[in-house]
Amino acid sequence: MTTAPPGADWRSAEAYTALLSCDRRFFAWEWLRRSAAYRESWTRRNRLPGDAAARLGLVAWIDPAIPAPIARPIWSVNTDPAVIDSRPAGQADPYYATGDTLDILSIAPLVSVEVTARAEHWLLSDGRWTIRLDLHDGTLLGGPLLIEHHLTGLRSLRPRLEALKQLASVAERGKLPRSLMPRERRAAQWILELRVADAILAGATQQTMARRLFGSAVARENWRLESTSYRLRIQRLVRRARIRLAHPLAGPWFE
Repeated sequence: MTTAPPGADWRSAEAYTALLSCDRRFFAWEWLRRSAAYRESWTRRNRLPGDAAARLGLVAWIDPAIPAPIARPIWSVNTDPAVIDSRPAGQADPYYATGDTLDILSIAPLVSVEVTARAEHWLLSDGRWTIRLDLHDGTLLGGPLLIEHHLTGLRSLRPRLEALKQLASVAERGKLPRSLMPRERRAAQWILELRVADAILAGATQQTMARRLFGSAVARENWRLESTSYRLRIQRLVRRARIRLAHPLAGPWFE
């Protein structure tokens, strides 16, 4: 038995406005928490294998009732290519200044962590942006720590370099400057797709969706003929929403 669909009231645009300023990874969570597969797995999580959450892209389970940006999903390294792979550095070199250490307690309000046998899985987020770091063979809980970062490849290097730049800024300032915050130009379109998905889950007809989303632009009578462009647009949105519900992590969320 699955839980009730967790989406917002699709009739209210205001219910989705927080997503306009969110990192695209939050859209991944919004789609995942709406998917029937995730909601069913959540209800059976205590009876599933220990790696079940990882198979769905997460380090640990999160209640699908919790929306972005309140939710703090910690995506697995196999899902998110921007996860920083780190370890405690060896004997501190005089070259490094005190500002090179990471004091996780100084940014505690931004921090979430899941500890497994393999690593400490850290998430830094204010609900709009996210930085992910996996620390192996040590802990950040003991105070300021000098850490080293493992980087490989060329193309795959870019998202981790960007994440390192963000981490350095947050560690120094306690917040992420606007210049380093991701800007999602497609956020409004992605929100529209989410609203249509929630309308589908609520059992709304395509005509009802069109009238609510596009208002007076949709003809009052004989809308299939008089408002063909909006009918086709709704059909496209419905197709896209159904694909996203079936394959929630297949979108551009981790590119």
